[in-house]
Amino acid sequence: MITKHSRKTIVIGIIAALLGMAAFAYAQQAGDVLFKAMQDELDRNMSQLVMENLERPYFVSYTLDDMQQLEVHATLGTLTQSSLDRGRYLSTDLRVGNYSLDNSNFVSGFSGFGANYAQLPIDNNYDAIRNQIYLQTDQVYKDAVETISKKRAYLQTRVITNRPDDFLKLPTNRFLDKPEEFDLNRAKFEELAKAATVVFRDYPDIISSDLKIQSAIANQYLLNTNGTRTLRGDRLYIFDLSMMGKAVDGEDIFDGDRIIYNSLAAIPSVADLTTWAKGNADRMSKLIKADTLEEYIGPVVFTADAAGEFFRQLFVRSISNLPQPTYENEQMAAMIGRTGGGGGEFAEKLNRRVLPASFTVYDDPTIGKVGSSPVIGGYNVDDAGNTPQKVVLVENGKLINLLIGISPTKKVKDANGHARGAVGKAITAKPSNLVFESSEKVPYAKLKETLITLCKDVDLPYGLIVKRLSDPNASSTSLMMRRGSMFMQSSGAPEALSSPWEIYKVYPDGREEPVRGLQFNNVTVRILKDILQTDDQTFVYNYLLNADPEMPASIVTPSVLIEEMELKKNEEKIMKPPLLPSPLAGK
Repeated sequence: MITKHSRKTIVIGIIAALLGMAAFAYAQQAGDVLFKAMQDELDRNMSQLVMENLERPYFVSYTLDDMQQLEVHATLGTLTQSSLDRGRYLSTDLRVGNYSLDNSNFVSGFSGFGANYAQLPIDNNYDAIRNQIYLQTDQVYKDAVETISKKRAYLQTRVITNRPDDFLKLPTNRFLDKPEEFDLNRAKFEELAKAATVVFRDYPDIISSDLKIQSAIANQYLLNTNGTRTLRGDRLYIFDLSMMGKAVDGEDIFDGDRIIYNSLAAIPSVADLTTWAKGNADRMSKLIKADTLEEYIGPVVFTADAAGEFFRQLFVRSISNLPQPTYENEQMAAMIGRTGGGGGEFAEKLNRRVLPASFTVYDDPTIGKVGSSPVIGGYNVDDAGNTPQKVVLVENGKLINLLIGISPTKKVKDANGHARGAVGKAITAKPSNLVFESSEKVPYAKLKETLITLCKDVDLPYGLIVKRLSDPNASSTSLMMRRGSMFMQSSGAPEALSSPWEIYKVYPDGREEPVRGLQFNNVTVRILKDILQTDDQTFVYNYLLNADPEMPASIVTPSVLIEEMELKKNEEKIMKPPLLPSPLAGK
């Protein structure tokens, strides 16, 4: 017998199924229209697009990102910002010249950064979409012929030996994923943000806090003149917490945390997110009350998130964005290097030791887990339409391979499925799921014991353990201001390793005390070879390449012990604290 309740359940199920079928049909229709508009314009441009006495394109690729994006901010249980957007963005890679020498990999003035893109209509109107593709292609072609003229003139005045080709002959690939449904529930995420931030009302010493929830659902359609046609669906949910407090001496204390998921089923409940927020608030409150240190020279352990961030800043940057572009203005090139831009320090270190001999490092975009731990950097096709591949980068401590996107390096000539980009950001070689393994590992307790032994050998009363480093790509206003202040006070290059947010003294009896106000000094990528010991734990550190939700990545690493590092007191100017206590302090 069908009861009233069961009848209602059946009706709801039927409605949900019909809505799902309608959403899939809409996505299917969108794909048909978008692919047809891109293909028709691609064919026309390759046969007809040319300026008098100038070259035709030899390669054109269209990447169309069809996206739904949500951003919600909350503080103290109240929304401060909420937006839900739909957009379509066309990125065009158009090349004149040939594979050896074309208009890419060249920066003239401030042009040459990022990627050419244009916004397209969100309705599935073939004529309107194709017309925007036509206008964008026309402008990109004109820019391309101007750029290659400047590049050829520049190269005629320089002697550059063993210059690699500008572009790879990419294989044809066909991959059509099931498109993702645009199903973001704005009200649900607003309630999550408000509920989780209520806890900060009980922490008046945290004078500013913000929880930003971002979500992006994207269907990426790609076509190029090699015959590649791909469709990839992605989704990502990011919970980004930032906090600021004032120590008794006036120092600004910053801390934060981020959790990232690529599945709606994995996102935390209100209760779990509130527990996470409260745990961060408790830690922040202790850091505000922590003592300071003037300086420290001795052994340091990096564990948990700090271990992942350590390798991100020192290793990931060194293997990313290869090959580096040629700069018409050498002062511009120097400025990019000083401000932490560029990358690719390991380009010339192939077959040389970059880590201890116990280390193996590989990057694998094809996996969703390492052991039982989920990773978020994987994909079924990269942003140039290539099939992803596992790449072993380091073996027995030696660098044996490099990540390749769409351009070869002097020593590595073949693509390996690591072309990554985003709307407005050029496609370059970047990691996905980067795994660090050591054949010589000990329990964490033994690692701490080694740390203490090293300290005793040099008459240090304690060692240091770092559990969290500041994120140099943080996007919150307070952290941007902090980094701007640090840059203005420094006349030289920034440190290769950012300041520790969560750091502890460790005494011989195992006792840990938080300290604050330190920054690293004289750190370079060479410190990687000074790793003395690793533990047997596995930490997964999820992050965003270039702080972009379109490029999630993971680092899997043990804790690491560095034999000697130098830290000094933070050189930031101390700002005066608020004249009155927080109104929350009286509640």
